[in-house]
Amino acid sequence: MRRKLIRRLLAGVTVGVVLAPLATSSASAAPAGDVQWTPCEQDASALCGTLEVPVDWADPDGPTIELALAKRPATDPTVRRGSLIVNPGGPGGSGVDSALRATYGDALRRHFDIVGFDPRGVARSSPVMCTLEKINELPVEPLKTSSAFARMVSATRALADDCRANSGPVFDHVDTLQVIQDIDAIRAAVGDTQLNFLGMSYGTLMAQQYAEMYPTRVRAVVADSVMDHSQDARGFAVTQAATGQDSFDEFVAGCARLPQCALYGRNIRQFWQRLLDRAARGELPDPDDHTYKITQRDLVNFVLGNLNYQPYWLEIAAELERVDAGRPSGMSSAARAAAEEPPTVVPFAYQAVLCQDWNLKAANVTQWRSILADAQRVAPDLPDPPRASVGAICLGWPTPADNPQRRINPTNESQLLLVNSLHDPATGYNWALGAADQFADHAELLTYEGWGHIVYGRVSCADEAIEAYLIDQVVPAEGTRCAAAPPPGTTSARGRASSQDSGPVAQPPVPLRSEPALPTWLF
Repeated sequence: MRRKLIRRLLAGVTVGVVLAPLATSSASAAPAGDVQWTPCEQDASALCGTLEVPVDWADPDGPTIELALAKRPATDPTVRRGSLIVNPGGPGGSGVDSALRATYGDALRRHFDIVGFDPRGVARSSPVMCTLEKINELPVEPLKTSSAFARMVSATRALADDCRANSGPVFDHVDTLQVIQDIDAIRAAVGDTQLNFLGMSYGTLMAQQYAEMYPTRVRAVVADSVMDHSQDARGFAVTQAATGQDSFDEFVAGCARLPQCALYGRNIRQFWQRLLDRAARGELPDPDDHTYKITQRDLVNFVLGNLNYQPYWLEIAAELERVDAGRPSGMSSAARAAAEEPPTVVPFAYQAVLCQDWNLKAANVTQWRSILADAQRVAPDLPDPPRASVGAICLGWPTPADNPQRRINPTNESQLLLVNSLHDPATGYNWALGAADQFADHAELLTYEGWGHIVYGRVSCADEAIEAYLIDQVVPAEGTRCAAAPPPGTTSARGRASSQDSGPVAQPPVPLRSEPALPTWLF
């Protein structure tokens, strides 16, 4: 049950504390370093290099690390606007892989060098390394008792200690405030006086905090699928649960109106509750392996996993109906379980980044249960809503968060562009509204009225608005909204996003038993 997410991680998938305002236009990064660009080993049509930066920007003359960079030069040097630095999110996503593999529009490719970087602690940039055994020792049961809570505190602290021992000094300096100073050093190294940046998902925290620290250095910064770093531990859990429930509600409504849906004409919530009840009683065997009983968490994670990047309503319904009926899929359990054994020590930046950027701790099991009870109330169809529990991995974190949540204090003159789906189960529209409120006139929010995480690459309306903003600094009119694309499988007019092989939103459906490598509250 643990291999698939390990492979995903190796490939690179809130009580508030108020800080003093960050430095603004007087903030400075280290002098621009030189990047020696050479053809990338994995793709000679792109260029790769490294940039040396301090391990700790508070000690610029201290030890250093090298950030890995990749660049696809602008296809039309006569109209080149500079470099567009990209980050795909995570925490733990590889910007090098994004620059090399993801599909960016022809207009962006003409006008910009697309530059991706692996954030400090990630992939090729002094990665945080952890013993797989310590990751696997994280408890998977809900934290409903004092003993379960204590086991999680102990296991997460042991994991942090192990990762620190395997990673060296970078481990304690991977928060986003360090990363945005790296971004500013990259901006200087590529010769741009102001930043062009496309940050997705967790990369939107980089976008927001860069604009706050370096307001005069913003040219065009896009935050696609927006985080709200003002949420305390309770707010984080409740808003995450609420957006998951919203996406589930959209699945139910969508299947109720689509004759192609395997659950069309049925009471879908009643059907779902019956499946959950069977799973809770241990009476829902995997039709392909009767020795395994499907759990409520299997069901919830399967549904949310297939709502994340695309609204795979038809695939979800077909699989749930198959499991309910007990029909085998035709895939043998041996074939499904076949996988290369991962190494003993693996890259795993997730805990270090999350727990340095967010204070998600609870003082005791009573407070933890209170937070999750509030989250459960807004997600009645999703038992133990998984993203609401993500803070569990920080319960034993040994030090205070370096970049704890607080409201942004923006002073940038060039407006940011915030972009979000109306129905995004990962970074909900509730977060986008929260960030937009904090930035006020310093940012504009573009709304995609459809479903899924990451907007760029879905519909021409949003793509053209994002590209016009990045290329010519044309900010969309206030309240701009883009109509939803039809869900997969419901039309032959599939659009750009579903036809591209490696774009930001090109993700296949995931199977019901996806063999997570980590406790399911990390999804």
